[in-house]
Amino acid sequence: MAKYKKSAIHRLSESSEEMEIWWDSSPLVFESWAKEMIEKAPKEIKDLTQERVKTLFDPENPGNVLYDGVTTNPRLTRKVLDLIPDKVNPIVDQIIKDNPKKSNYELAWEVYKEITKRGAALYLPSFEKSNYTKGYVSAQVDPRLVTDIKEMLWQALTLKKVSPNIMVKCPGSKEGIYVIEMLTSIGIPTNATLVFDVPQVVQVAEAVKRGHQRGKEWGVDYSQWRSVITIMIGRFEDREAYDESAKSVGIEITDELRRWTGIAIAKKAHKILNDPENEYLSKLLLCSARVGPEPDCVYHIEKVAGGNMVYTINPGMQADFMKICEEKDIFKQMDEPVPNDILQTLLKIPYFKEGYDEYGIDINDFVDQAAFKFTADQFSDSMQEIEEHVEKRKKVLKK
Repeated sequence: MAKYKKSAIHRLSESSEEMEIWWDSSPLVFESWAKEMIEKAPKEIKDLTQERVKTLFDPENPGNVLYDGVTTNPRLTRKVLDLIPDKVNPIVDQIIKDNPKKSNYELAWEVYKEITKRGAALYLPSFEKSNYTKGYVSAQVDPRLVTDIKEMLWQALTLKKVSPNIMVKCPGSKEGIYVIEMLTSIGIPTNATLVFDVPQVVQVAEAVKRGHQRGKEWGVDYSQWRSVITIMIGRFEDREAYDESAKSVGIEITDELRRWTGIAIAKKAHKILNDPENEYLSKLLLCSARVGPEPDCVYHIEKVAGGNMVYTINPGMQADFMKICEEKDIFKQMDEPVPNDILQTLLKIPYFKEGYDEYGIDINDFVDQAAFKFTADQFSDSMQEIEEHVEKRKKVLKK
């Protein structure tokens, strides 16, 4: 008999009234993930597992589900092409047939938009039922354009046309933050991505506040607007540059120190965004959680539970978290401080300190930060892979 009827994900969502759980993948792959979860569940909790995943998202009752929103990006969309080829290849093939003169780049962009559109449609009932506060689906501008303001702005406006509940993701580069400010000024909801540290959070929050103030002065309608700032919690601490920085001051990064790194940055960002004196309008969103520091815990999620924030969790991590925390209490810990001895050790490391101090990194240098460069390159490769998939489908269609 399971200790809890509700899954760990469900209990995480109930750790505070403001806590939101989002699905970090295309909505189109949820059905296959849910089926796999049920098939792998032990016989004695198979029926319970089926009930749990139905609570997360139910296609037959999409207006009454636990997931409050969705995040997607080119890398996640690229995975969709492999996970459910029977569903998406016909979509890709039709786009190719309907646009014979378009380049692979243009076709890949059409594929991304169409997959996003179909996923967003599944969350429109939630969007409408919540009076436009939930049910947003984040869609990202091409990560190869992190410093191209004009192209990012054009793509952002194009993405917003895909569906009323689209939230546009722009990078936390100086140029991307400027685009977020412009989009905010005309009432387009945004998700700042490729954010890894406190300085980026502060700059995005300030830009959103400026854009919102300008829009209010001009009478812009904000009834269908939200702002979230995504910290990719595990990616900042995973970089080789972090280990090298620690070694330079005689510190070895243990698994415990590594996991507390992202948590410390998340806790500080959460405090800044929720300080009423700052008058910020953005909500913290965390993603890229990692298991650890021990196999039986997920500090990245457990230690920030109960915040006024969003946690978007990918399918693999959801499965891990639900299993690891099956018998664990999930309770509010976001306001609990990082252990002082751990924080003092981390502050000795230049890599951490510059990411923890509010102005530790200049806005012009955001694109050169190790986690930013690594992730932007990875996401850019995914967009290239979508183009390569289009080329493969062209060859299939010619046979």
